[in-house]
Amino acid sequence: MMGKQYFRNMVNTASCLVLATFLCGFAPEKGGFIDYLGQKPPGKDAELFAPHLMRSSFNVHSAPTFSSDGSVVVWAIMDSKYRTSLVEMRKVNGSWSSPVMPSFVDSAVDYVYPSFSVDGKTLFFSSRRKMPAGYPTNNGNRIWQVERTRDGWGNPVPFDTTVSRGQDYANSITSDGTIYFSSALGGGANWNIRKAVKVKGRYTEPVLLPYSINGVGYEDGPYIAPDESFLIFESQRPGGASDNTSLYISFQSANGRWSLPVSMGAKINSGKGERFARLSPDGKYLFFGSYRNQSPERRGADMYWIDATVIDELKKIPRPKRPLSSLLVMKL
Repeated sequence: MMGKQYFRNMVNTASCLVLATFLCGFAPEKGGFIDYLGQKPPGKDAELFAPHLMRSSFNVHSAPTFSSDGSVVVWAIMDSKYRTSLVEMRKVNGSWSSPVMPSFVDSAVDYVYPSFSVDGKTLFFSSRRKMPAGYPTNNGNRIWQVERTRDGWGNPVPFDTTVSRGQDYANSITSDGTIYFSSALGGGANWNIRKAVKVKGRYTEPVLLPYSINGVGYEDGPYIAPDESFLIFESQRPGGASDNTSLYISFQSANGRWSLPVSMGAKINSGKGERFARLSPDGKYLFFGSYRNQSPERRGADMYWIDATVIDELKKIPRPKRPLSSLLVMKL
């Protein structure tokens, strides 16, 4: 069970945040405007995001995922004993609420990688929670989904069991329902990224992404653009930070081929470990976690954000020709 003192501290910092938001003149959401917890938007250099909320003795274990209307934000945390849970805040009458566990969370089991659908109506996450009657036996982390209701949340249900069959973690879903997710199922000690397409309301069998993306090492934490034009993921591939994850990006062409991934560069990757990439719902900002400020006293990740034009800059970088092996798409 997550420590109660953490949530007391969160409540205190949230109260200060509400006051700061009022004093800074941030208004309730109108015409697509989203108040990102009262923070001043970043420029072309990465800046800490909401350090008074997301820089604590607890390890921030995902990027914040905001609903498309900007009224709810959810993120994952990990305590010193590696137990994970979710935290949410809601925009009520123009002010952000105190952070609390979502009503559907069972504190006896882990919850990781929350991710809103593009329309903001459904939250996806991974968990070891008990499977309902009639579903396959639980096999580690599975992807779940829960609908937003007028007053909170509905009841979580397992995601399509054709797709999620155990040992599944990070997920991201496009506007048309195609899901990208990371899994160790059938992959030995390494994590790989898979995708499944929704056709006439049903999901196809997942496939591994090309070898250029799924190398011989660790690939995890996929974020797919709503229009599927680019994919950001974390990897320990050669050429990146030694023994740490770095963030990479690959662009998809009109014919469906993925470009060779490139490092997201010094504006994002510090060499100390970067993870948890996610674009804001309005497409303006890129969130990511970084361990660049670790110390004996502070071992958790910090959350950063940066103007999303960094993605446009990376798209202009010339890329080498693709090897034939990178065109392979392997079935599970």
